[in-house]
Amino acid sequence: MSSESVPSDLAPWLLAYVAEQAQPDRVDAWVDRVADAIVREMPEVNAVEGLPATLRRTVREHWVAFLGDFAQPEQHFHLPEAARLLSVDIADRQLPLESLIRFYRIAQQEVWAYVSEVIKALPPADFDRADLLMYFWNRAGVWLDQSITESIAAYEAARSRVLAGAAAQRFESVRSILAGDLVDPREASAALGGYPISVHHTAVVLSVGDAEQAGSLESLAAELARRIGAATPLLVKPGGRQLWMWLGTRDQPELSGLAAAAADLRHGSVVVGVGSATPHIAGFVASHREAQGTLRVTSPDTDDWLAVYSDVELPVLLGCSPEVDRFMTRRLGPLAGDEEGVQRIRETLTAYLDSGGSAEEAARALVVHRNTVRYRLGQAEEMLGQPITRISPQLAVALRHHHLFHRAR
Repeated sequence: MSSESVPSDLAPWLLAYVAEQAQPDRVDAWVDRVADAIVREMPEVNAVEGLPATLRRTVREHWVAFLGDFAQPEQHFHLPEAARLLSVDIADRQLPLESLIRFYRIAQQEVWAYVSEVIKALPPADFDRADLLMYFWNRAGVWLDQSITESIAAYEAARSRVLAGAAAQRFESVRSILAGDLVDPREASAALGGYPISVHHTAVVLSVGDAEQAGSLESLAAELARRIGAATPLLVKPGGRQLWMWLGTRDQPELSGLAAAAADLRHGSVVVGVGSATPHIAGFVASHREAQGTLRVTSPDTDDWLAVYSDVELPVLLGCSPEVDRFMTRRLGPLAGDEEGVQRIRETLTAYLDSGGSAEEAARALVVHRNTVRYRLGQAEEMLGQPITRISPQLAVALRHHHLFHRAR
């Protein structure tokens, strides 16, 4: 990046100033001034091994590079290597980006104070002090702004590498646990970054239709964890369209009603399967398998976008095979039809059974009049050839199977 060129009347003074300030003792004085100011404002720097020395090298290289460019006709910024290494070091130590930005903000304050001192101490000269002040501030401002921008970029690139490496290691550890290769609880906990193993594990698998939208799953996972009541979930990115999560809790969390309670979180093509809460390392594995299986009965953009394994356990275990489909067809008979009217009757009968045989509650769930529910139940009795009070558990299973695996998409 370039800034304004050097005014002709300032050139002689600038050349003399650079020659003077480039002397080793002057450079040392500048490094002491800025580094001491940073440590004074951020005493925690001294507690990080090696960081004060890295910081001083960065201040030195910045100042020497700035002086070398200061009197040139056009300004051309480049981030000194020590500054890049400082950004990488902070990222590798997993220190917050705010620390790096504060370094530069404190240095910026020292620069402005220094410039004011230089201008104030000038003897009478052949140029306007205001011109020198504006020139100095413009060059220093560009240098500092570019330094912050490129240092942040270097930090974020390094941080991404750190997180990617940690995420890959965590995924490999999870795969070893799921495969039964890592069975010692202490070793498993250490491999997972301290995630507790001797607790109840509730596995959650989130999936999205478009792999490019997989990044949006993390915020949804965090909100589901909050609503379930788990403070520190374990998140694993297996790649593709899924995100895996485990919630470790001392007691079994309350999952009944989760689908209804999370209705406001539904969006896009996302589906979620939630396993049952099961203890210890065997539960870590079992709950994940349940969550994966539960995804089979979810449907995006519907009320069934999220399913809890305990609510759909039997249909998931039975699966959808030709044998199960024949069982369903035999039990439902005419109720297995695809006509719109038959679908409404089937929906009404399911709501009636889910409400414990209450036509009033079924009407509220379907948002229809209770007489409409009674009429459709009468139609169901005619189609089944038996009173609804004698509906068998097998018929209830068949209805549930049809709803989960053969509903209109």
